[in-house]
Amino acid sequence: MKRRAVLAVIVSAVLSATVWALSIPMTGRNEPWDADSPYYFVALAVAGAVSGAVVPKHLWANYVGAVLGQAAYELAFLKLGPLFILGLVFLAVIT
Repeated sequence: MKRRAVLAVIVSAVLSATVWALSIPMTGRNEPWDADSPYYFVALAVAGAVSGAVVPKHLWANYVGAVLGQAAYELAFLKLGPLFILGLVFLAVIT
């Protein structure tokens, strides 16, 4: 994989994990998509815009990083339940 693509994955992963990390302070919910506001979609759009501005090529790498970053945050900080796999599918589709 090219160096810029790796950078895109890393930047996107960090930014998308930050979306989850800020979910509780911003919305009061553990999962950002449970918020009563458009926080999740707006935050992902901002994270994607920043990531795309930092590494404008390799859009596929930005997408992969966004999914990996959110999944990694879930694995590291949230309680895993029986719907975790379904959540990963939802995450891959909605991102």
